[in-house]
Amino acid sequence: MPVRLIASDLDGTLFGPDHRPAPRTVAAVNAAREAGIIIAAVTGRSHFGGARLATSTGASFDWFIGSNGGHRLNMQSGVIEERLVFDTGPVHDIRASILEEYADAGFGWELEGHLVYDANFLRLSAYSLDGQARTGLIDDHTGLDGIGKMFVIHPEIASSELIARVADHAHPEHNVASSGTDFVEITPSGADKGAALARLCDEIGIGANEVIAFGDNNNDLTMLEWAGRSYAMANAVAEAKDSADELTLSNTEFGVAQVIESLLAA
Repeated sequence: MPVRLIASDLDGTLFGPDHRPAPRTVAAVNAAREAGIIIAAVTGRSHFGGARLATSTGASFDWFIGSNGGHRLNMQSGVIEERLVFDTGPVHDIRASILEEYADAGFGWELEGHLVYDANFLRLSAYSLDGQARTGLIDDHTGLDGIGKMFVIHPEIASSELIARVADHAHPEHNVASSGTDFVEITPSGADKGAALARLCDEIGIGANEVIAFGDNNNDLTMLEWAGRSYAMANAVAEAKDSADELTLSNTEFGVAQVIESLLAA
């Protein structure tokens, strides 16, 4: 089957160490689109900020699936086509339950157009992945609604270990993952990369066997498993390498671009 859609994670995958697509990657992505292949960025980042970074060096995308599958932005129309949110009560109950066992935990929440954090989260993670100082301190989280994602951080427990501990407090249908940051992310039922990519492909009439996916971290596993052909980066965590069909070079060695170039040359 011909490849009709390429889905790629951003940080650690399509992005270089500066959290932007490098010129070689931009050229490969744009060449694939010119050849009629649909390009979807599938990331833990939110569309506000994340979409801008994805296109900051000239790359063009058809869709931006953000928040680990929690929302989908049509990059050509600028329309948010899908956004999954928590029921208000349960998401606040999760925080209370986690605090009963881990009193030092900090929390953040993704709303429709911005992020907010409690004081402990900002103390433990004052800067974003891009080196920007976090803002959005909120003293009372109980009035928040329309929450698309919840962040949890702990001063002594690494995110790789915190995933399982947080999952014990979340609803079984919720998704708990990490993208290699110092915190973990909880998203509503259906908000994982594999499910979100499957929904998009179902809507536009593309089968899994017509999709290539790239990823490097824990939050990429469902996408790597769903796609008909999947690649883990050389810099990927062991779980991603186990889930993918093949390995490619690291993000600093333009692993995504190398595969796309080979595909277009075939």
